[in-house]
Amino acid sequence: MKKGEMFMYTLLIVDDEKEIREGLKTVIPWNEYGIDVVLTADDGDTALAVVQANHIDIILTDIKMNRMSGLEFIKNVYRDKLFAAKSIVISGYDDFESVKEAMKLGVMDYILKPINIDELQQIISKAINHIQTEQFDKQNQLFRDKQLNHAIPQLQEQFLRGLLDAEHIVESDCWIADQLKSVQMEWLKDHAFALLVLEVDDLKAIEEKKKYRREKELVIFGVGNVINQTLKEECFEPFALFADKKERWVLLVNYEQNKELEVIESLAKLIIERLNKYVKVNVTISISPDVEGVNKLYSSYHKAIEILERKVIIGGNRLIGSDDMEEENNNAQVTLRNVAEVVDLIKFGTEAEIEECFRSFSTMVKGWSFTNIKDIQQLTFEWLIELFKKAEAAGWKERWREQNLIAVWEQMEQFDTLDSLQKCTMNYVIEIARSFKLNHQPNNQIITEAEAYISKYYADNLTLQLVADHVHITPVWLSKLFKKEKQTPFLEYLTAVRIDKAKLLLNDLQFRIYQVAQEVGYKDSVHFTKIFKKVVGYTPKEYRNMRGIHEE
Repeated sequence: MKKGEMFMYTLLIVDDEKEIREGLKTVIPWNEYGIDVVLTADDGDTALAVVQANHIDIILTDIKMNRMSGLEFIKNVYRDKLFAAKSIVISGYDDFESVKEAMKLGVMDYILKPINIDELQQIISKAINHIQTEQFDKQNQLFRDKQLNHAIPQLQEQFLRGLLDAEHIVESDCWIADQLKSVQMEWLKDHAFALLVLEVDDLKAIEEKKKYRREKELVIFGVGNVINQTLKEECFEPFALFADKKERWVLLVNYEQNKELEVIESLAKLIIERLNKYVKVNVTISISPDVEGVNKLYSSYHKAIEILERKVIIGGNRLIGSDDMEEENNNAQVTLRNVAEVVDLIKFGTEAEIEECFRSFSTMVKGWSFTNIKDIQQLTFEWLIELFKKAEAAGWKERWREQNLIAVWEQMEQFDTLDSLQKCTMNYVIEIARSFKLNHQPNNQIITEAEAYISKYYADNLTLQLVADHVHITPVWLSKLFKKEKQTPFLEYLTAVRIDKAKLLLNDLQFRIYQVAQEVGYKDSVHFTKIFKKVVGYTPKEYRNMRGIHEE
């Protein structure tokens, strides 16, 4: 509505003298003020019934009447909230105390008897201006509220993205509280929450296929819609959903610590099921529970990303928590399609492990999407040539280029079933493994190098991938070697090193517990405390107390 735009209004005239009542109704050209309906009442109680039955914009009432006075009428109207517009009282010179009382009740203005028509018209004009100004302000406020409601999700996303990038928050707690209030997320300040990160599996492959224009963007959009709709239907706690810079969806959900984590996990699994069904994509969700305030958002987010990266080892399209990280080494499997992993299988595995791995040969072939045996023979030959190259780069001393590759191809052409082709290919791999063993670096030397690297960099954000890169093998095989040589999974070994270092630091009171956590590679002191208790049996504080070391 534009200010000054004309609306039509309703006026109620209340007076127990019919001549005054009817005279006021007819003497003033009410329609010139936008008043198209003029109602009358002969007393306060009659006027109450009129107000209850109609929408009244302006009341013009005598202050003294026989049965119910104008003052009593006004009191009843405002007390019962029947009327929120403008009221004007008509008073004699001797009723000034009543006028003052009426003004206290919220009456806009008054006029003395005998009524001066020009003065009354000015008061009516003022009342109309007040009403129009209030309507204009109300419409503007509604418009601003609507705009704000549209903007809130973007403001929330902008604010939360900034926190994800801020390892150290320099702003004061008051500033953070004000910002949370402005984006309607005060619950992040007062409650613990869980942080979940959702990533579409094989998103790059979806982008490469491009069945439709902007298919990747449509998938991300569709995923966000399904998550949001599921949360609205199934989540009865405050939540915030936004996309990070790498097109992953980040979800913050309020929950009561240690009591509702199973509910959050069930919700995450339901989201995965619905995305599989409706968007036709696989997704992996990692969870970082017990986030105690936005100052922990950075570390909890990066912890969730680290957990999410484990899907390459333990598999995707599932919910992954910190506990699942400990299972990654037991679930690690060599895939034939990853030639680098097969090279490590040749270097470090046994012939029995090679035979076990080749049971997935048919799975690799099916992934090529060919049924013609000539095509399968050709792709298997190319796979073997790539293996020769990578094995030579890894230290295989045989000069495969001098071999008769034509003879290799001719031998493969002899086999027209998958089983026989699998056996032929596996025999070549076993031959390479046997020649490799003659001058291969011992497994324990690889583990020794890995142990030295962990001992030096345990306080950093170490991952299986980083250590594997350092010792020049694949993560799958470093995982297997740790289990074989150390009788413990990689993560358990790394955790043991960190906890041993933490015990030493806890003996020194110059380090507070959160500082000890950071010194040994845990950015989140809550997570450190849980890991420490799981390994040692006591919290860091309890451990200090048992050793007679008491913090002030």
